[in-house]
Amino acid sequence: MRKLKRICFIVSALFGFQSIALAAPKEIKVLTDRTDFHLKPLFKKFEEITGVRVDAAFVDKGLLPRLETRPSEPDLVITKDAELMVLANEKKLLTPFKSASIDKRIPVEFRSKDHAWLGLSYRARVIYYSRDRVKPEELSTYENLADPKWKGRVCIRPGTDDYNLNLFSQMLEDLGEQKLKTFLQGLKANLAVRPQGNDREQAKNIFEKKCDVAVANTYYMGIMLSEPKQRDWAAATRIFFPNQQAGGTYILMSAAGLTKANRDIKSATKLLEFLTEELAQDHMSQVTFEYALKPFGDLPPIVQSFGAEQPGIENGVFKKKLIPLEKIAKNRDIVVRLLNEVKFDE
Repeated sequence: MRKLKRICFIVSALFGFQSIALAAPKEIKVLTDRTDFHLKPLFKKFEEITGVRVDAAFVDKGLLPRLETRPSEPDLVITKDAELMVLANEKKLLTPFKSASIDKRIPVEFRSKDHAWLGLSYRARVIYYSRDRVKPEELSTYENLADPKWKGRVCIRPGTDDYNLNLFSQMLEDLGEQKLKTFLQGLKANLAVRPQGNDREQAKNIFEKKCDVAVANTYYMGIMLSEPKQRDWAAATRIFFPNQQAGGTYILMSAAGLTKANRDIKSATKLLEFLTEELAQDHMSQVTFEYALKPFGDLPPIVQSFGAEQPGIENGVFKKKLIPLEKIAKNRDIVVRLLNEVKFDE
């Protein structure tokens, strides 16, 4: 009898521990090169709604190399540069998602045909110009920045920065290799300072009269206006959407996709779906000052102010040029070669 009771106790204990394990909260791991300021509030809300914990690793650079060396570390990847998702997919690091709600919400041009990744939001790569020293009618296209009239007046990040690699890769698709090389040579000749810093530093350069025009992303204007120490930089500049009469302004997308980890596809897919819902899309627009892929309401006032002095731009809405991400990714190595040939960053 005593032995039987002991066996029952052991069995009960084992089943008890199993129940505790099964009842443990679910967790999905995320790898992202977006800032925690942008994503943590969304992850917290997702946890409240679903009970699924999000363990996020935030990296500033090197997202793709990290995923290559640790392919099963994250369940889901979120990047500010959708081109990286195409490259990850080519390296067979992603797992296709299955979601009718995502297919319904996200336009087909903003997700891969094989469902390996989907876009989340976008921003335009535009021209910032001095409100005091430049008139919007002096501006027109990206290529115009190579005109000698801008000699010593242009600022830009390094050419090999991901944002510029994306921009130049899109331009390559439209211009061809020789014309892009000529543009890069002309742009380099017009630089006021060596390519360096981030987009906000280009606006600061305009404020400090080191240059009159710069290439930067739209959403940095909203960020600067929200930062007391940077408001003067934003106030000194205005946004111009290039190529409005020549095909449209190039955009840069953020994106997400599932990895090969396959630990909890269902929960990871739920997070993907959540990021396309109204709450998350509105957050991206209101907090990051990006353009939601599926607008659920009016753009934030700050975003509506983008391009206000430019004829044809109303409430921040502009004509955009969509280059397939697969083509952008394909052009990346050619652009790097051209940048090296013209010694753009030197």
